[in-house]
Amino acid sequence: MKADAVIFDKDGTLIDFDAIWIPVSVAAMEDVLRTLGREDIPVGEFLTVYGVHDGVTDLNGVLCHGTYAQMADAALVVLEKYGCSVPAGELTKLISDAYVNHTDAGEIKPVDESLVRALTELKERGVKMAVVTNDGEALTRKCLDGVGIFELFDRVYTDDGTMPHKPDPACAYDFSRLTGIGTERMAMVGDTAVDMRFAKNAGLLAIGLAKSEQNRQVLEPLADVVIGNTAQLIEVLE
Repeated sequence: MKADAVIFDKDGTLIDFDAIWIPVSVAAMEDVLRTLGREDIPVGEFLTVYGVHDGVTDLNGVLCHGTYAQMADAALVVLEKYGCSVPAGELTKLISDAYVNHTDAGEIKPVDESLVRALTELKERGVKMAVVTNDGEALTRKCLDGVGIFELFDRVYTDDGTMPHKPDPACAYDFSRLTGIGTERMAMVGDTAVDMRFAKNAGLLAIGLAKSEQNRQVLEPLADVVIGNTAQLIEVLE
């Protein structure tokens, strides 16, 4: 399979998701509860509604693919259970700020040991590369810099309030325009069903990255091909 441009999801595809986001979520929601004066509410209940079970994040959970607004909607369910009412917009900002302020609580590390080598080889081949994520610019830059790959990308799309979120194909079309590469010559690498729908909506080759058999079962019906690590990406795109 040949691709002249590749778009990557960030968390779970480039960055080890659970290593950073579960500890960050605990610290961030503790911060939110302190701000609300409701430290009596168990933080674990927020993790549950975000899709974290036994230290593993559900691919279909809001923590894995949701926006801060969607996280606020989920958190409201817990808060209302304990008689705490907060306007959705205010809660979204509290959660967003808390996550940005507590990124140091998590460990930023590559999704696997092959990542940097695989991306560098694609770059050397002349493949154009982009990242599309629902996270904000500062946090995204911190994560990509943290594993030494930010400079490898030609464009990084973050949640800036202007571009629609995945699975809307707007970012893919914009990257196609910027590079002059048609979407039929582009691939998307991601670890969630949303990433695969994004690829299909834009007419991209859909490559699923599954680190477990459970994730593979989720991705196989939606992807053109499923790989188990980033080293296999080089083989797939040769």
